[in-house]
Amino acid sequence: MAGIGIVNNPRSRRNLRRPEIAVRLRQLLDGHGEVVDASTPEELALAVERLRRAGIDVLGVNGGDGTGHRVLTAFASAYGARPLPALLLLRGGAMNTVARANGVRGSPEAVLRRHLARVLAGAPTPTVERDLLRVEAEGRPPLHGFLFGTGSVVAFLDAYARSPRPTAACAAWLLARAVASAAVGGRFARALLHREPLRAQADGEEWPDAAYLAVLAGAVPELGLGFRPFTRCDEQPGFFHAVGITGTAARVAAALPAVRLGRPWRRRVAIDAVARELLLEASAPLRFTVDGDLYRTERVVRVSSGPPVSVIVDEGRRRVRRSLDGGHPATRPRVDRSDHAG
Repeated sequence: MAGIGIVNNPRSRRNLRRPEIAVRLRQLLDGHGEVVDASTPEELALAVERLRRAGIDVLGVNGGDGTGHRVLTAFASAYGARPLPALLLLRGGAMNTVARANGVRGSPEAVLRRHLARVLAGAPTPTVERDLLRVEAEGRPPLHGFLFGTGSVVAFLDAYARSPRPTAACAAWLLARAVASAAVGGRFARALLHREPLRAQADGEEWPDAAYLAVLAGAVPELGLGFRPFTRCDEQPGFFHAVGITGTAARVAAALPAVRLGRPWRRRVAIDAVARELLLEASAPLRFTVDGDLYRTERVVRVSSGPPVSVIVDEGRRRVRRSLDGGHPATRPRVDRSDHAG
């Protein structure tokens, strides 16, 4: 075992409440790896270089969705065309949407303890193969993550961030409030459901000109709160599921139960495609999110299929669905991905 390298964000919400977690993770590793604290870009750059030189085969992330996205962005840049280490998401944030979407449950200590028990017993490590999203916006280096969104998703995250105590329960309450407001044409729904005129292309194919409630892309099935808008994300290696929501607020609200069950999108609600590339052009500055972190571009943002990563999951509790061809994402054939350097 080459070792486990854990990037710990002391400023993540759970770690701020429980600073002893990092100490316990170090105790659990007991010579099988190291924990490196990183809460600033400078500290993260040093952590990436230290763990890269150590030749780790497992990258642990103790933080929330934003921490994971920033760590993966830094590692993808540092590793270039070389394979990334297997990813162990330790759920150190408030909502841990990406960890949940990958079938990971439990506390940071429990996740690490289960992994170490398998390794020490010589048992196989259960993983699911994912292709990261690579998001390129004007004026910034490429970003990497599992989830991308514009429009209503950004507005929802803004409302969530303004909550007195952002938690998963708070997010669920905001969603329920939005659905109820949409049913009666209320002010809260109107604030969340502002439409943005966008020109969208999926693999060069133009989508109809429309004012979109949101344009989404996912490398994992779930977007959060149990909703599964990206059930086609595993259809082909090197592709992701892109969705453009065009329906009325009432139709979108009515479709949410089906989205939660992972059913196909209806054309009167959304356009969707399995794609290698999604290109968005806006007539005004466009805000977007990658794994919960918010960004801005002046006009253009490009989402493409990024480098593959093996995400370590818990065999006994994971809820990763089989792909539509009957195979499992963990065993699907890989394609040559050398064009994703950097």
